[in-house]
Formats: sequence, structure tokens, C-alpha cells
Amino acid sequence: MGVSQSVYMANASGQKIYTIAALNPDWAIADFITDIGLLAVGVGELKAVATAAELPEALVTFRDLYRFLKIAVQILGGTLSVGTRGPEAALALVDAFKKTSIPIEHGDYKNVKDENVLGIYLSASGIAGLLGASTVSVIVLSGDGKQLASWNTGSDDSWIATEEKQIVRSVYGKIWQRDPGAGVVQWPVGN
Repeated sequence: MGVSQSVYMANASGQKIYTIAALNPDWAIADFITDIGLLAVGVGELKAVATAAELPEALVTFRDLYRFLKIAVQILGGTLSVGTRGPEAALALVDAFKKTSIPIEHGDYKNVKDENVLGIYLSASGIAGLLGASTVSVIVLSGDGKQLASWNTGSDDSWIATEEKQIVRSVYGKIWQRDPGAGVVQWPVGN
């Protein structure tokens, strides 16, 4: 058996964050999310208020989930207007994501590749696939639903969500020490 690798997500953002990890952006949602129905309801609400040009055709992959969430974040952040029901529909999807992801309180951190943590939202086959992955795709959403980021990371990299609207790589072995030279992901409001 090989060395155990971890992808830690630390939260120094000033609010709770929610994260989810997948094998890659094209991983089929049905292959790893345990409660896809909850997300489908949120997507349906968003599709009722946003135009087809703005949205993916369907919620099929991890990438599609990110694209739907991005529209919701833009609505909640005030950078996209879609009518009076827009914020309500965006909140429906954000709330569904929160219920199917890993919550991390401000000042805390979690291994988003830990089997016990993954059991919150992944099916058994999803857990098995992710544990052996050499790279991992990650989505992080702020608690207020106004910041969203997605990126691919190495299977033994750790990150810190910051108040400076960035997610910064950690120094290896030091979860709270930032190493921006190793990687920075922008995390703007209403992106």
C-alpha cells in the first residue's frame, strides 16, 4: 500500500465555506453524488429564471455543477440580473450544494479526500475512485453564496480560503502557512 495523500482545505475566510472534490471536471455527477435529486431541484429552480444561453443543458458532470453554481453566485453577488425570482432560485441551488458538500467552519480545516468526510456526499464507488486519484478537482463556495472557485490540484496539496478573495496553497506540512508562489486561485465576489 502506498503513502496516504491528503488534500486539506483550511478556512481563513471569515465565514463558513462548503467544498466538494471530484476525480476531474468531467466526472459524471451520478457516479459520485449520493443525493443528486437535491441538486436537481436547485438546478430546476435556476433554469426556470435564467436563459438557456447562460446555463449548461443539464446537470451531468462536475463541470456542469460548477457552471450552474457560477450563475447562482453571479445572481447572489449582484453581477447578473434575471428577474424577481432570480435570488430565490439561486439560493435554492446554493442551499442544495451546501447540503451535499463538506462544511468547514472559519478557523477549521478538513481533509477533503478523507474517506469519512467523503462519505457525507459521495457514493461508495465515488469514494473508491477519489481515494486513488493523482489529481483532484475542487469546488469551494462561501457561506453567503457570493464567492465560488473551482480548480484542479495535486493529490497531496493543501489550500487556504482567505478573506482576501483568494484561495492560496499551503506550505507542505503547514496547513495555515500560505505559499502563494505554489498556487493561488482567485475567489472574487459575484464572479
